[in-house]
Order: sequence, then structure tokens, then C-alpha cells
Amino acid sequence: MKKILVTGAAGFIGFHLSDALCQRGYKVYGTDNVNDYYDVSLKKNRLQHLQSHDNFSFSQIDLADREGMAKLFETIQPNIVVNLAAQAGVR
Repeated sequence: MKKILVTGAAGFIGFHLSDALCQRGYKVYGTDNVNDYYDVSLKKNRLQHLQSHDNFSFSQIDLADREGMAKLFETIQPNIVVNLAAQAGVR
């Protein structure tokens, strides 16, 4: 089974991609820093939905945490990485 890491999994696109991948049977690892730039409860609701899939796992981590990200990569060894993490509203 392919292991896919999706950064920004609590965001709009990351959530929908993660949900679709889970429904297709992939093992999905989501990450997000869950910052408060916009409504955190919206992000938490999305993550709660994703965690209803047995093949979804989540780690709250910021991409800037290089040591934490290196450890995550070492632990899960993803086949594919989809980087959707971004700061909303940055021009």
C-alpha cells in the first residue's frame, strides 16, 4: 500500500485531497501546524472527519521544525509527498 504524506491536511485543498486518497485505500499521513490565521474549529472539524478513516494518521507539526520533519520522514517513509502547507493570505 502506498504511503502518502499530505502537508497542510487541515486546509481546504489538503483536507479534500486526503479524504479522497483515504477513500481510494491509500495510507495517508497528514500534517498541519493548525495555526489560528483562520478559524481553528474549522480545521479541527476537518481533521476529525479525516480521523474517521482507519487509514489516516495525523501529526501536528510545523514545516519549519526541521528536526521534527526529519523524524517524521524517518518514521513513516512515505512513497509520495504532496506539499500543500502554506500561509493563507500571503501575497
